[in-house]
Amino acid sequence: MPLYAKGTLDLPFNPAFLHVSAFTAPGGKGTRDALLMSSFFNVERDAAGDKVTRVFERDLAAWIPDIAAAVPGRFDAARDLEVLTDRAGPPYRHVWPNESERVPDGVVPFEALVVPGGFLATPKPGRITLVDLDDPKRGEYVVVEAGAGTPDCSGGQVRNDRWFYHQALWIDMDADGRKDLVTARANLMPFLYRCPPVGELVWFRNPGPDLRPDVPWQASVLVGLPRETAGPEVNMELADLEGDGVPEIIATHFVTSDHVSIFGAPAGGGWPDVAAGRAALRRNVIMSGQDRPFAVEAVDLDGDGRLEVLTSNHQGDGCFDVTRDAIPGRAMALVPPASGRIFDEPWTTRVLKDDIRPNPTYPAPVRGPGRLAPNRAIPFWPERAWEGKRRPWILLGGDEASRVWILKPRSERPGDWAYDSVVIFDINAHYGPGTTQTLARDPAGEVVSTIGGVTWRYDPPGRDGKAEIYVPVFEARQIHVFGFRKARGATRVRCPADVTLACPAG
Repeated sequence: MPLYAKGTLDLPFNPAFLHVSAFTAPGGKGTRDALLMSSFFNVERDAAGDKVTRVFERDLAAWIPDIAAAVPGRFDAARDLEVLTDRAGPPYRHVWPNESERVPDGVVPFEALVVPGGFLATPKPGRITLVDLDDPKRGEYVVVEAGAGTPDCSGGQVRNDRWFYHQALWIDMDADGRKDLVTARANLMPFLYRCPPVGELVWFRNPGPDLRPDVPWQASVLVGLPRETAGPEVNMELADLEGDGVPEIIATHFVTSDHVSIFGAPAGGGWPDVAAGRAALRRNVIMSGQDRPFAVEAVDLDGDGRLEVLTSNHQGDGCFDVTRDAIPGRAMALVPPASGRIFDEPWTTRVLKDDIRPNPTYPAPVRGPGRLAPNRAIPFWPERAWEGKRRPWILLGGDEASRVWILKPRSERPGDWAYDSVVIFDINAHYGPGTTQTLARDPAGEVVSTIGGVTWRYDPPGRDGKAEIYVPVFEARQIHVFGFRKARGATRVRCPADVTLACPAG
């Protein structure tokens, strides 16, 4: 099936994580797809690429509210894109926003976007806010503001409140009829404060009628301090893996261990039993030994009627002593035990694509981890009519491998884990040979090398919908648009070779 390159959407900032969601159209007449995005580290560097010389845009979350109308070649960011955070002006409070996504209907009394933020090495702690999309001023409601105190690991205890947040899930934890926010979090810069890295699974109680813009939600720790430090920290997914109507939480441990874990309510019970202390949550490590697990998606990959977990790890280039990961980057399927006893028996790891390495870290790193790859893997169908009838394909973003792949199952047979992969986009092929290893002149010192979090949607409504793919090229400030429907001005994709640049000599 041919794929077509439709062109680019040029932005005034670095696009990071993308998502597509349907929002109410103007006048309340139906819905329209919006492209949600986060942006951070909008900087220019000196000629050597060593020092930040200018911050040209703040960290932010934004959207293109009508992505169907955003046609490459006619897209105007000043007209077609809107920044949604810190609208009141400086001081800007958002730092390194991550997976900004639509809040489910009914959680709060307005259409909203959730913005979790912060990252391991940012100078400021993270936060989570909700943006009121019904408000023309895009007012924000604080769910949590991380503390600013100095972590203390004296006396054999870990005390920390400098958290960052990557993603948000929604579960009614206390049976009050309102969904609460569930998330994982990690502590900032453990290497600086000489404290061990900490991950926690936490939930924040929806205040319901007591919702106020400046009042944080009450927090409860499910897994974490003071009992343990090795809770999950980054990416998450919510899915009913047992098919009993009660969802499980799937989460990655990116910093504290090499695990992908599942967490569940007690058998025959629900999450309110855990929240009230009537029962302990169930948990199981469903993958280990693959180094840095990244994103997770629950999907029936092989058409056998059971949900698998699609995941990826995030590995170094292997070129320098400080970036020498023995395990390469991979896309993997985590297959549940045939018995269905997902908390009691081991899961099976199936490698779907192997030997992924980022292009060599540039400039040469002083310390690790350097460049990492790949990014998240997400399932999709080239045509809407295929859903429920054929196995999904997989869209895999390369991060600093600087490429994007599509993985296609070789057969429709359940249990067949063989996939063919093709490169649909390569930074070095598009922008010129060696782009990922060359300091750009505009902006000074930047290196165009990173693919952000890819996403997709179906183009028109109805059974005739075909997949449209959005690829953010972080430092180039562009989103490349691809589709399986030929459009005016689009060119057929000729897949580049699947090549990683060689490590520098010596």
